[in-house]
Amino acid sequence: MTTTSRRMPALQGLLWLLATLASPLALATNPSEGSVSADSPELSFEAGPHLVSNPAYPDTGVCLNPLLVCDDFALTVNVPSDLEANGQVARITVHTVEAGGTDDYDIYLLDAEGNQLNSSTQGGTPEEMVHFVDPGQSNFTIRVIPWLVTGTVANTSVTLEISDGSGGGGQAGGGGNGAPDGRLPFDPEAPRYHVYVSPPEEGNDAGEPTVGWNPLTERAMFVSYTNALRVTFPEKLDEPLPEACAATWENKSGLITTLNSLDPIMYTDQVTGRTFNSQLSGANSLFEYSDDDGESWTPGQIGLPNGGADHQGVVSGPYPEGFPLAGLLYPNAVYYCSQSVATAFCARSDDGGQTFGPGYPFKNTDCAAGALHGHPKVAPDGTLYVPDSSQCVVATGLDGSSEKVVAFVSEDAGVTYDVRPIPQSEGGGADDPSVGIASDGTVYMCYQNADGTARVAVSHDKGLSWENDQDVGAAAGLVSTRFPAMVAGDPDRAACAFLGTTTVGPDADLAFEGVWYPYVATTYDGGETWDLVNVSPNDYVQGFGGVGPSGTNRNLLDFNDLELDNYGRPIFAYADGCIGSCVTDPAANSFAAKGTIARQVGGRTLYAEFDNLAGSRFSTSPIAPAPACAVREQSQRTVNQTLVAWNAPDNGGAPISNYAVYRASSAAGPFEFIGNAGPKTRYVDATADLNVPEYWYKIVAENSVGSAPDSNVISLPIEEVVPVDTCSLPGQTIAVDAVGDSDAPLDDVDFVSISVAEPPAFADHFVITAKVAGFTAGEPLPTAFYPLLFPLLNNLYIAMDVSQATPRFVYGSYVDISSGVLNFSEEGSLDERSTYDASGNIVYVVPKALFGKATGEVLAGFDARSRVVYQSVPSQDTAGPADYLVRGSESCGKSATVLASLQGSTGEGVAPLSVAFTVTGSASEGAQLATFSLDFGDGEYIEDRPFSSEGIATVSHSYLNPGTYRAYLTVTDSQGRKSSNLAEHTVVAVLEERGALSALRGGALGWLLLVLLLPLAWRRRG
Repeated sequence: MTTTSRRMPALQGLLWLLATLASPLALATNPSEGSVSADSPELSFEAGPHLVSNPAYPDTGVCLNPLLVCDDFALTVNVPSDLEANGQVARITVHTVEAGGTDDYDIYLLDAEGNQLNSSTQGGTPEEMVHFVDPGQSNFTIRVIPWLVTGTVANTSVTLEISDGSGGGGQAGGGGNGAPDGRLPFDPEAPRYHVYVSPPEEGNDAGEPTVGWNPLTERAMFVSYTNALRVTFPEKLDEPLPEACAATWENKSGLITTLNSLDPIMYTDQVTGRTFNSQLSGANSLFEYSDDDGESWTPGQIGLPNGGADHQGVVSGPYPEGFPLAGLLYPNAVYYCSQSVATAFCARSDDGGQTFGPGYPFKNTDCAAGALHGHPKVAPDGTLYVPDSSQCVVATGLDGSSEKVVAFVSEDAGVTYDVRPIPQSEGGGADDPSVGIASDGTVYMCYQNADGTARVAVSHDKGLSWENDQDVGAAAGLVSTRFPAMVAGDPDRAACAFLGTTTVGPDADLAFEGVWYPYVATTYDGGETWDLVNVSPNDYVQGFGGVGPSGTNRNLLDFNDLELDNYGRPIFAYADGCIGSCVTDPAANSFAAKGTIARQVGGRTLYAEFDNLAGSRFSTSPIAPAPACAVREQSQRTVNQTLVAWNAPDNGGAPISNYAVYRASSAAGPFEFIGNAGPKTRYVDATADLNVPEYWYKIVAENSVGSAPDSNVISLPIEEVVPVDTCSLPGQTIAVDAVGDSDAPLDDVDFVSISVAEPPAFADHFVITAKVAGFTAGEPLPTAFYPLLFPLLNNLYIAMDVSQATPRFVYGSYVDISSGVLNFSEEGSLDERSTYDASGNIVYVVPKALFGKATGEVLAGFDARSRVVYQSVPSQDTAGPADYLVRGSESCGKSATVLASLQGSTGEGVAPLSVAFTVTGSASEGAQLATFSLDFGDGEYIEDRPFSSEGIATVSHSYLNPGTYRAYLTVTDSQGRKSSNLAEHTVVAVLEERGALSALRGGALGWLLLVLLLPLAWRRRG
């Protein structure tokens, strides 16, 4: 994430003087200068190779050691002088990546006077920063700093973009210098988010999620296909945890809505807390509601008098003023809307969902066919809105008859409707538009325009006129978007959530090589300007392969959802399609649909009454961070190493500069400070005593304002590391699924897990075990079909097919026809050793040649389905998708000993002291060294770096502060086994004047360097 410097005037001036005196020793980039313009908008350059690390002093962009190289590139940017007159904005994007992808470079942008304007210092590469540029010619310096390097080259690209500036001034489009997520970095008023992912056993089939918020219990209800999941956020648990901890997801499904589904939908009434759950079944709906967050469910009307067969929506809200039935049987009117090929209907319930009246059509004949309508919303005055982006031909009075995005508006409780078009819109976008309605009835419509961009228009007269219609994704350079979802709070505050990509191309095609992120655009001034935030900048929602309307890449289906909590914080429900290895390699897209919620945790909300609320995170100026969340599952203590891990908290509107780590030998304390991790969220405790069987740890986050309250406390006893065993059955479990979550109440179709093994007895084969809860009759159902899908392998599938009475194990390819309807083409049989047993283990013995994956490669897919009666029917249950690292069986039965060896070029010297480490070791019998992790003992570490083909690596590290440090090494071989021996090297860095410092004695540069280095005890970056 892009950052802005924290000014330290006196020290910074000294640093700049020092850098100026040292500048003759610096080397230039290759090339050393260049320019971009509208006619030539791109350039690139190299920095390095850098053999020695040379970090910058924190938040300054000044290299700490001026005798070493920090490469500068002179950049000239030429922007048309009539830019503002044309309503346009210009920005440059600077992107740096190291060729090997493992070293850590930072980048800074300086103005012509050497003042820092922007930076990207998140750790590792790539790094990226975005800066808005004024009209005319501007001169900048791009500084590439080798923070932690091993002799590599950094490649940097610069791209100038000139685009429509209708995103407004300030943050979103007009005048600020923005981060890649489109807002001013560390603006304390802008919203900040935390992401909550469903646990491994739940939320695995969450395409088209909807979320309900119960203001009475402050819990959320999340629909994941036929499963109703109750979400309790960590601060609301019986034993509260920091907001940065995981939420609790519980399966609270009913009975009727678990049977089957063509479309799921969920909504929670904001007055009564009643949650409505609907599963579409033909032209009818399997419908029930709960008044206790899913503990019990009451059946509603199953078959509407008339209704559509697709894409239903449920909403409740006030009746229009004077309506005769208002509040007699239930406080709110409940509406159920659905569409058919010819028209679409909304029906109303006056008794809280027990029964519904007739469905009244809301699409006119011109708008009968086309794309899907959006979800209905009800205004405070009882007006019902249904948004639609289909090919509605309406007379706008501006440009004659054309296709427009419209709102169908009913002011008589859903009986008659008017069509209210957005004049500047271009209808026919692929996805539903969404309406958000503010407390005074102001209507915000977020829609995907026909050109793919996400736009928002505002109406103060129920859609009769619209204003501030603009592209809210322009600030991040988004060229295509999907699934807009809108909410509003106060009259001038609203938010739209959507997915977006900056890559131009056929974004619905499997060949598309762009990634998608989740964004939320927020306005605090009635839609004139927008803050745009990437709520998950380190985790794509979809990797390569596009987001399509049908086929393999339709895993996310048709929409997401957005609701508000009691404080006006958006709760963004979406399905994450990129999990497992896809997070680091978008080419390995998993095409998953993992249930996920992003919730605002800081900054201004959509209710102004909570701005600067005492004790809250809704401050309009920077505050100290929130408590971090120590995570036991990600931490580990063994005889070789103690690793403490935590989730980053809300930063308070200023970047977190450090995490202080505390340790105790009992839960009650006392806790002692043991080290700083800098801004990283992991710390290796090099002083842990093996004679102490259990330690307790807590973390304190710090920023420029102050320190956070303590994190939660976790305990770490010494544990034995159990290596992954794929040499015996069932092998490594790669996916788990909740028991009892299948559509049918049958153990036969209820997946439990997927495991993979490579035993020597099955040479050149994988043994894949997909387990269901059991076979009721001791045998598979006579019409059952259990395929495992591998979408990245040309839609390969393997399956146990019982459609011909006797179970057969086959493979072939499949085609996704529409909405999960798959057509399977059988091409051959699996190994005859494939089998099953009465307890529900389905064992596929698959030739490795069918997958084409070698040892050390990742096999992605493993998307298990259970189907009954016909192959093409919707699945009764799913498990996965999941990844498996191919280990091979060559080392099975051989020595499992793995040893690490670490040598350092020196053991003592003057700080800053550079040490060259030689890393090697020996693998288990039949394997090779694969990766290594090296903790330098000063809070810095590197993880899972690959060895060369010779099984050796060299790493240089600078110890900047005086002290004694113990560097620890662990290595992992190609079988996944880790070293068990203690490989360490002790380094003593002192303050004595010798070595490089003595060469400077007597010179102005030497005195300045001594003045600078001797008193500094700055907090390390981790």
